[in-house]
Amino acid sequence: MKNEQDKIVKAREFCQKVKELANEYGLSFFVVTEGASAISNNGCEAVKNARDNHIKWELEHGSDPYEDWGKDKGGNPNDRK
Repeated sequence: MKNEQDKIVKAREFCQKVKELANEYGLSFFVVTEGASAISNNGCEAVKNARDNHIKWELEHGSDPYEDWGKDKGGNPNDRK
């Protein structure tokens, strides 16, 4: 289980770095990795379409498409009791 949690931590760190890079360049993006996804959209239809389709996929596979791991659920899952 620890390996899976470590993978999630790495995925979340990756998404955060992508978000920072996109912000630096002023670009919209949507990224999906093992255990995390991230979006920042400034009106790009392609980014919106990708996220909308990912929401459908998550619902079909029992995931919470609205989980915000950067807030109260977020951070390092290894720190949770």
